[in-house]
Amino acid sequence: MTHGILALQGDYYAHGRVYDKLGLKYLYVKKPDELERVDTLVIPGGESTTIRKLARSIGLWDMLKEFDRPMMGTCTGIILMAHEIENDDEETLDHLDITVSRNAYGSQINSATQTGIYLPDNNEIEMVFIRAPRIIETGDRADVIARYQGETVAVRQGNKIGLTFHPELSDISLFHKILTDI
Repeated sequence: MTHGILALQGDYYAHGRVYDKLGLKYLYVKKPDELERVDTLVIPGGESTTIRKLARSIGLWDMLKEFDRPMMGTCTGIILMAHEIENDDEETLDHLDITVSRNAYGSQINSATQTGIYLPDNNEIEMVFIRAPRIIETGDRADVIARYQGETVAVRQGNKIGLTFHPELSDISLFHKILTDI
């Protein structure tokens, strides 16, 4: 199994370090032929407009929309995977039945490490929020899998996972393992 990490913009190397820690094979995806060679895909944090434009310019955007294998989006990744972005008419990949709001927790200066709850086993986990989006609506097809202060911060829909935080910046490999096992 080869895990893919979209490597157009953002801190994609941090996801590579998680896969290194887990001893798993991965590939930084920068071209369409590389996307065809991976079994899973992580869309990292970064800047959603930039990632969207770059993906379109190299022929990856439509392939990402059709990607039917396991996929996880963190921070910017969940914005791109959402069905809708509040007050924004930019096209999304529409993999998750959610509506998100960009930078809902504030600017870069408001970034913080918090403790939230992973719901399937009710364990506390560290969550790193950096200019994080907020999930403002969860549709019937998306299951809530983590909360922070009562708010939904992670969802799963079939083989797709979306997180508003950055597990790759803490000592958490839980979500990368889940993606591996889907």
